Amino acid sequence: MSQKRTDHRCMGTYSHYSTDQLTSLRSRLSATLESRLTGPASAASNGRSVQFHQNSTTDLERQIAAVNAELDRRNGRFTHRPIYLV
Repeated sequence: MSQKRTDHRCMGTYSHYSTDQLTSLRSRLSATLESRLTGPASAASNGRSVQFHQNSTTDLERQIAAVNAELDRRNGRFTHRPIYLV
């Protein structure tokens, strides 16, 4: 009858991923971020031009930070220090 209780206070956005999935996701997100930062912002051909959104890197950085926070939590390193009430 004993079931493992889940502490929902520690559940993050990526808490349902395995550690291997998290490291793979972090690698993919980092590669995507690098390609957006180093890739061209616009392209033109045959009188037509296209501009790419460069402001979408904020979302990628936020996702990488969330993945890193989850990996740190699993390794016993917390991003925030505990709050002590006196």
